[in-house]
Amino acid sequence: MADEIHIASFIVHHRPEALAALEALAADRIGLEIALRDEGRAILLHECGDPRDLLDCMDAAQAIAGVISTNLVYHHAEPRGALDDLRTPSP
Repeated sequence: MADEIHIASFIVHHRPEALAALEALAADRIGLEIALRDEGRAILLHECGDPRDLLDCMDAAQAIAGVISTNLVYHHAEPRGALDDLRTPSP
């Protein structure tokens, strides 16, 4: 498989008591963070090198007691080398 970077966000609808477990998941997973949270939903951002890692992360969130649903909102993939080729806009 090509050396890629995958950037994704997903929304997790959950019961309020599941938030601590979601925070623990984000602390344990490299590349995962909670961007926004409240009592009933959280937006998670994930950056990884393999789409299977993204799906595993979503499955782990879905498996938490009190999680109602996990839905992918955005997914972008590109060769890792493309990030080294970022251009600065002209003034």
